Amino acid sequence: MFEIKGVGQDSAAQRGGLLPGDKIVRINGEPLLDYVDYIFFCAQRRLKICIERGGDFLTLRIVKSDDEDLGLSFTQPLLGKKRVCGNKCVFCFVHQLPKGMRKSLYVKDEDWRYSLIMGNYVTLSMISKDEIRRIIRRKASPLYISVHTVDENLRRLMMGNEKAVPIRPLLKKFAARGIRFHAQAVICPGLNDGQRLEQTIRFLKRLYPAAVSLAVVPVGLTEHREGLTEIEPISQTVAQATIKTVEKWQKECLNSIGTRFVFASDEFYLRAGMALPSYEDYESFDQIENGVGLLATLLKEAEEALENCEGSDANISLATGEDAFPFIESIAKRAAQRSNAHVCVYSVKNLTFGGAVTVAGLLAGKDFIAALQGKDLGKKLLIPSSALRDDNIFLDDMTLEELSEALGVIVEPVCDGYQLVAQVCGIKREG
Repeated sequence: MFEIKGVGQDSAAQRGGLLPGDKIVRINGEPLLDYVDYIFFCAQRRLKICIERGGDFLTLRIVKSDDEDLGLSFTQPLLGKKRVCGNKCVFCFVHQLPKGMRKSLYVKDEDWRYSLIMGNYVTLSMISKDEIRRIIRRKASPLYISVHTVDENLRRLMMGNEKAVPIRPLLKKFAARGIRFHAQAVICPGLNDGQRLEQTIRFLKRLYPAAVSLAVVPVGLTEHREGLTEIEPISQTVAQATIKTVEKWQKECLNSIGTRFVFASDEFYLRAGMALPSYEDYESFDQIENGVGLLATLLKEAEEALENCEGSDANISLATGEDAFPFIESIAKRAAQRSNAHVCVYSVKNLTFGGAVTVAGLLAGKDFIAALQGKDLGKKLLIPSSALRDDNIFLDDMTLEELSEALGVIVEPVCDGYQLVAQVCGIKREG
């Protein structure tokens, strides 16, 4: 039972007579298991809520609009502990972490509820039949599912789990019951690329529109792989071949189902030495959190912001990961040319995970210090917000304030192209 902590003023719950301290026993005849149930019931217009109040059991009836929240807060988290992953994936990034990182990074999440609420990717390789039925009963979609391959034997091998729930029948069941999902395939050369990737795309495409999109991303390999399965890094040749496969299927899918459906991450294009697709080619950017279309978005935002530049005497520096560096440098130079700003742009090498990790979001605080100490940083240093948690803490638990103190300069995170350009050269104010 979940105990009510607070009841919103003028909320549906208050109208129905619920009070702080009430304990919810059942809603519409079912127990309240977690936040997923709460959201599901909040979508109902008529609710019959059984509560315990002072040792007595009462039934209250609530009538509300479809989109109206009940207005309750609870004394305990509605999701409880995360469900952790028991797989031993050959490419698992958690297994490649060095010591001394943020504690939460060492937790392998395998909780479909967080997938639904936050967009976390899960394999569903250990999901029970009861949980499958619950997903369907609660209409829990869209989910974000790590498919990797639809070759069942290969998938079990890649996940180090001989008892992994077969993915093909599970996804077919979801599709038949109206559960939508986004998929990803982490490409490991020699395992699930080439014809195996085509097999995966072909199968998932048949499940459209339940299968909404597929992201193809390269395996991330750090320098901390002692004792782990040997995996070849993504070479330029592999990257080019993978993009060729993806773009071939994009054309086929666009003709047959009206969407490109499958998208390669920005990192694949950078490793291939190929030009990024146009902004429009990413369609609705469903997989942007997976590194698909991030750079195209950054460039478009910056382009629009540059049209509204005004004069500035800013003395500023920017630092980012190796992948984004040429793009950030180009934007900064153009912004400086339209103003009187003095701008220095620095590429930060990832010493924490190793040189093969080149994305900005995996830079630690100590990486910025190693790259920038003694450099001309001006009066302010801009860094990518993706390297920080919401509370401005880096992966190595260094705070933004600690970085600022170490470098002797104001450090400010920026999250998009608009902010970047505005900081460098200012933005004209409308009116």
